[in-house]
Amino acid sequence: MNPAGIDTSTLLTMLGLIAAVWSMVPNSTKLSFRLSLSWFDWLVIWAALLIIHGLFFQPVLTALGFPTFGPWLWGFDKSATQYLLFLLLATFVYWRSRRTRLTRWNLGLFDDLTSSLLHAGKLEELTELLQLHLSSALNLAASESVRSRLASAIRPPHPSLQVVFRDDGSISLGEAASTDWLSRKWFSFREWLADLIGPSQRVQRRAAIVVTRLLSSRPLVGYLAIARPYLCIEVMERATRFVDDFQDEFFEALLANDASVFYSELKNNDNFGGGGHRLVLPDENRLVRFYCSDVNVAARLGVYRSVGEAVLARIDGDEALEKKLNGRLLTFQDVGKHRDPVYTGIWFFRVMVLEGLHQRIADHLWLHYMPYFASRLVDRAREVRLEDENHEFPTPLCYLLYEVVNTTAVWIRDAESLTAPGEAVHAVQMQGNHIYISFEAAEAIGRVIHPTLMSSRISRRLKEELLGVALSTLRDLEIRKHLASLAAVMRRHLIEPYGYRERNNYLHILKECFDSQDHVLRAHLGRFKADLDAALEAAF
Repeated sequence: MNPAGIDTSTLLTMLGLIAAVWSMVPNSTKLSFRLSLSWFDWLVIWAALLIIHGLFFQPVLTALGFPTFGPWLWGFDKSATQYLLFLLLATFVYWRSRRTRLTRWNLGLFDDLTSSLLHAGKLEELTELLQLHLSSALNLAASESVRSRLASAIRPPHPSLQVVFRDDGSISLGEAASTDWLSRKWFSFREWLADLIGPSQRVQRRAAIVVTRLLSSRPLVGYLAIARPYLCIEVMERATRFVDDFQDEFFEALLANDASVFYSELKNNDNFGGGGHRLVLPDENRLVRFYCSDVNVAARLGVYRSVGEAVLARIDGDEALEKKLNGRLLTFQDVGKHRDPVYTGIWFFRVMVLEGLHQRIADHLWLHYMPYFASRLVDRAREVRLEDENHEFPTPLCYLLYEVVNTTAVWIRDAESLTAPGEAVHAVQMQGNHIYISFEAAEAIGRVIHPTLMSSRISRRLKEELLGVALSTLRDLEIRKHLASLAAVMRRHLIEPYGYRERNNYLHILKECFDSQDHVLRAHLGRFKADLDAALEAAF
């Protein structure tokens, strides 16, 4: 007998404290804790707890004939050893919780946890979870590893089995399938073996459902765009395979918040480099570099559509923005433009298309959004006032129209820095050192100028200013013989913006604004004047 008895007060205190804390922990936190631990981790935890209890009940174990733990070394006794084991166990659990990996074994827990956080609106906690596991979930959903292919091969289609794919990703036999006991057992065994080898078809379907549900949530994508933008671009290419409009929602959220990285990166991306008007892409501008350092990425993901549609949506639907754009210019030209969604979108196109031109990409990257920007801005402009003729840019909207024209002109002008005298260039050339984008911009600039000249909401001075930007560009092309074909395209589309003669007074307005230009500029544009006069005669 042990007269002193076994003192379990410390053990009871610890267990009671653990039980009390666990009962107060939210369900989402419990799921997160379970997600953090694999079967091996649980084995380590239970082994440590078993040893700790063995120390408490050492007299009983000794009486039953089990070997003792002694003798104690290095000054340790039973109490110190128990404390050290508890400390090591707590450290192990914390370490494992920070190194969680999403696997096919805990995908179900991840599904339950993300659903709980998403429906509860706990976007901050969910974002922290996705920072760790979103990439792994996408890998599971689109796994193409050797193990995955082997797992899928284990479950080949069989004419006698009617396989049913359920909404939760599970696979079972339908009612019309064979009722043979051996066939069903063989099916179940192949399912088990496929899961054992690697992510099987069932796991991929479950992961795809989880990913689609998460990335289809507009509030979550909006929060991720602001809080974790670089996580979004890291998974962008894989995410768009499951949710087509993920990138659209991403850029819409970025443009809606002028504190986002989209604004800050483009503000800091205005240093010339690489020849012509090409801009340097700083290493810290990770979002811009992701799309523009290799413009094939931008073309493949269609980022021009995402940004272009987001800008058009802001022009059309943001009444507060319309009021601001039709207000006084003040410091907009120097400071305010960097917080404006329209200017930021235009500048992104400027950077992206310039990179496409200098990288010799045979894709116009939808630079033809510029005519849409010009047309929508003109539609939202206020009525002309008498004092407007006294200002170069009466309103921020007028300055944005200038940026649209100037940006389109820059894409044409850089043909000079990318070609050499004597080098033949053609509109249809799309191989080698071509300037395909410059030819596309030469077509687009006519459709940019057209709505500005036709609008009664644009002052005469601004019309002449914008046309002067285009005509100055044309003059620089005219004096370079090897760019004659590019100049011809630009002349034609300034006179016929849409490829046919206008049945309105566009040509008359164009002629009036041309005649108001500086006489030196007009002297270099003899061909344009002749073509314009010929078009006017043919129209009447």
